[in-house]
Amino acid sequence: MISRQDNHMQKLIRLLTTAAANAALYHPEHRQVLRLNKQALSTLHQLFNLHSDITLRVIEEQLIFTNKPVEENLAVTRLIESLTRNGISHLQIEPDVCAEELLALIIILSKTPDKQIEIKGSQNIHFGQIEIRYKDSESTHLDLADIAEYEADRFMDLYQSVRNKQKLEMTGIIDIVNGFVDAFNSQSDSFMAIAPLRSMDEYTYTHSTNICMLNLAQAKVLGIEGQLLNDIGIAAMLHDVGKMFISPDILSKSGKLDEEEWRIMQQHPRLGAEYLLNTPGVPRLAVVTAYEHHMRYDNAGYPKIAHPWQQHICSQMTAISDTYDAMRTHRAYEESLETDQIISIMLDLAGNKLHPQLTYSFLQILSDLDKNTDFSNYTAS
Repeated sequence: MISRQDNHMQKLIRLLTTAAANAALYHPEHRQVLRLNKQALSTLHQLFNLHSDITLRVIEEQLIFTNKPVEENLAVTRLIESLTRNGISHLQIEPDVCAEELLALIIILSKTPDKQIEIKGSQNIHFGQIEIRYKDSESTHLDLADIAEYEADRFMDLYQSVRNKQKLEMTGIIDIVNGFVDAFNSQSDSFMAIAPLRSMDEYTYTHSTNICMLNLAQAKVLGIEGQLLNDIGIAAMLHDVGKMFISPDILSKSGKLDEEEWRIMQQHPRLGAEYLLNTPGVPRLAVVTAYEHHMRYDNAGYPKIAHPWQQHICSQMTAISDTYDAMRTHRAYEESLETDQIISIMLDLAGNKLHPQLTYSFLQILSDLDKNTDFSNYTAS
């Protein structure tokens, strides 16, 4: 039976790593980060009722607290990797720690290898530092955020091969999706698994991995397992492959597309579906999703189709994930929106652009991610 001390420590680690993931995705002052920081501080105070100070050490890739290893899980692994990446061998927190000091720690934990920030302790948080050594990506179990980080270059290469009119290597796509599915299946709280969704400059590439994670979250809630779950993930990864046949000038245009540019952009679902149809090893579901993901629930989208036409549920989930990710991701020409704004907009779209029941299910996932959001207060217009 897990002790009260171990339970508090596991909760603290989960809160800190989730806050760090959100700080990396949004910004350190985002309300989700501040909420998690507040909860982490409260959990720390519960631990201080049992210990005069909190000292964590990384020894032989294990996290040590009170002279024994902390039971390993995804959050613990993520914390070990963050500490190691920053050259921190031990972390000491004293009882008078304040919210500002804890937030500074979260910012350090959120640092990615390409961002250099000063690692500096405070009055009540102290670090022991060692020479920074980056771990082999194959030496430890990876969670969703790590997989997205390590696979980014590989995925970009796969997509670039399409742009260069080369054959798409489906084994690479399948391997990436299998990693996502394995991480989801090993994450006891599937909702928290999508918290670390990343945002990079390479929007098209990251957008596809985000849609994969969001579709898997939706599918898991619906009880979908096995090969169909993997096919849904593959379909999500490839839903926008048609954009590789669209001029980069149109894709990266910061202003509104003119009529001719918009006509060209609307060709990407057909171009993507045609390409995937002729690519060996691609699940038929990926072809369908690439073609249908902009059709809308009311069939008012594109490509235009003959009635009646029943959009596949995977295409409907992809449209929901696509809409959400576009609103929550900051781009050079468009600010990201807060969760409350996104919920309101998506409720307005439920029943016309988006499948209503699937949208409500998706918004419940957001509600479970952000306990401060009272979903019952929202009604569709």
